Amino acid sequence: MKYKLSVLLFFIVFGLSAQPKIIFDKTQHDFGRVGEGEGTTSHDFTFKNTGTAPLIIQDVRTTCGCTTPEWTKQPINPGATGYIKVSYDVKGRPGAIDKTITVHSNSSSSPDHLRIVGEVIPVERHPSETFRYTAGTIRLDDMHVSFNRMYSHEKPSLTVTAYNPGPDAVKISFVNLPAYIKTEVTPATIKQGEKASIKVTYDAAGKNEWGFVTDRISMILNDNKTKDYKLIVTTTIEEDFSRWTAAQLQNAPAVFVDQQVIEIGKIRKGDKKTVQVKLTNKGKSKLLIRKVESSSPLITTKAPKEVNVGASSDMTVMFDSAGQSGEQNKSITLITNDPKNAKIILRLKAEITE
Repeated sequence: MKYKLSVLLFFIVFGLSAQPKIIFDKTQHDFGRVGEGEGTTSHDFTFKNTGTAPLIIQDVRTTCGCTTPEWTKQPINPGATGYIKVSYDVKGRPGAIDKTITVHSNSSSSPDHLRIVGEVIPVERHPSETFRYTAGTIRLDDMHVSFNRMYSHEKPSLTVTAYNPGPDAVKISFVNLPAYIKTEVTPATIKQGEKASIKVTYDAAGKNEWGFVTDRISMILNDNKTKDYKLIVTTTIEEDFSRWTAAQLQNAPAVFVDQQVIEIGKIRKGDKKTVQVKLTNKGKSKLLIRKVESSSPLITTKAPKEVNVGASSDMTVMFDSAGQSGEQNKSITLITNDPKNAKIILRLKAEITE
C-alpha cells in the first residue's frame, strides 16, 4: 500500500514539475551586406525543447510589417526541435537592419527575444522615386506610420524620412500632438538636398484604447500654423496575456457567445432589423467588453461594458439595409479581456429584397 502511494506521489509531483524549456541555437543573426534589389532575405532560428513537457509557440511578434515570421505550429515534444523563420523585405529599406522578434511560448523563459542585423546597400535612384509624397516644399518617403500590432504596455518608434528638393531651407515641426504620440525631427531644419529623420513614438497605455486605432498628426513647415500636413498613424493595440500570472490565468473571465453567425434572413430594401446576441461570462472574474467594431456602416451595435461572473447580457445588433441589395456578408469584432478569446469575430448574413 505504501509502495503504491509512493508511486502515485511520484507521478503527481513529476506531472506538476514537468515544464517545457526553449533553447535557441543562437538568438542573433547577421545578414551582412544585402543589396536592396535582392528582395526578401530570410533566416531560420532553430531551437530545442530541453524541458520535460511539450513546448507550444503561442505567438511571434515583430515591430514592423517589413519583418515576417513563420514558426513551428504543432507542439514540440521534449528533446525535439523547431524553427522560427524570419524574413526581412529589403526593398525600399536601405541602411541598417536592426529588428527584434519577440517569441511567446509556454516556456518559463517566455517571452524570448531574437534579433536580426545587417546592412542594406541602396540601389541608385532619383529622390523622386524614394520620396513619393509631397508636403509643401518637401517630400516624404511615407505619410502613413503603420505600427502593425503592439501590446498595451509598449512604446515603439518608427521613422519617416523627409527630403528637401527646393532651394530654401525648411524647418519641420509638429503641433497639437496627443499626449501619447511624440515626434523627434533630426535635424529640425534641412537645406536643399538634405534629409531629416522624423521619429514617431507611440505610447499604447496613454492611448487607452483597444483594437485598430487611427490618429492624424499635424506637421507644419517653417512654423506656419495656417497650413498643416497630416501624417496618418495606425496600430492595433492588444493585451499581452503572457504577462499574466498563473493565478490570473486560472481566475480569468471566459466569454461565451450564443451565436457565431447572426442570421438576419430576408429583409426588404430600406428596412432595419434588430437582433439580440447573448454574451455569457463562464469564467471566474469580471468580463470586460473593451470594444465592438463592425466591418460596415450598415451595422450599429450596443454592447455591455462588462459582464459579471455567471451572468449574461445582451448585445444589440441593428442592420440597416438602406441603399443595398442582394446577399450581404459582414463581420462584427468583439475585443475582450478573456485570454482565450481576446478577439471574437461574428459573421452577419442578410439577403436584401426589393
